[in-house]
Amino acid sequence: MTKKILIHITGFIMVSLGVVGIIYARLGASPIDAFNYFMYVITPLSLGTMAVLTGLVVALIGYIFDRKKDIFLSISFLFLVGVFIDFWKYLFDLLPQTLFEELWIQIPMSLISLVVIAIGTAMTITTGLSVSPYERLMNIIDRKIHSIRYSKMIIEGTFFIIAIVLGIITKLIWTQVNIMTLMMVLFNGPLVQYFQQKILNQKRKGVLIHAIE
Repeated sequence: MTKKILIHITGFIMVSLGVVGIIYARLGASPIDAFNYFMYVITPLSLGTMAVLTGLVVALIGYIFDRKKDIFLSISFLFLVGVFIDFWKYLFDLLPQTLFEELWIQIPMSLISLVVIAIGTAMTITTGLSVSPYERLMNIIDRKIHSIRYSKMIIEGTFFIIAIVLGIITKLIWTQVNIMTLMMVLFNGPLVQYFQQKILNQKRKGVLIHAIE
């Protein structure tokens, strides 16, 4: 159990790093991360705090329709993500900010961040511990409309529309709603599935080797 928790936490640390990395690359983030960034810009709250508050609202909505007690474990991990988002942001702020204006830095940084987020997400899924509030809400919607794809589209589409409005207000829309936003929507799911399968295969090999020994 301790090993699962450590893997779960490591996964969230990686997700936090990927989120901050893709935000600083300024070529577009996921709809949820774009929303959090624009809210961070127009409020006195930190980026990590904004991520926690958004997650709490989503968790509350999910809890209204599905009153499972493991929601509290999900929320506890949510606070961990918020802490590490602010931690990684602090480290990124120490770097020369002109670096993030160069395409030869922005493009690989965005792509690497996308992969890091996918690996981190896959790690949290394979532990079997509590899923994120967003995944929980997606599953709840799926039980209503019987389509995980459309459930995901409903959540991301809602955040995308609000993010566009906030981006226009802040006049920073193209920094977080851009080509990588589309990349995140199209490739994050398949990448998570790919790395999830890789991790599960490694687990099966480990169990097999242990059984042979």
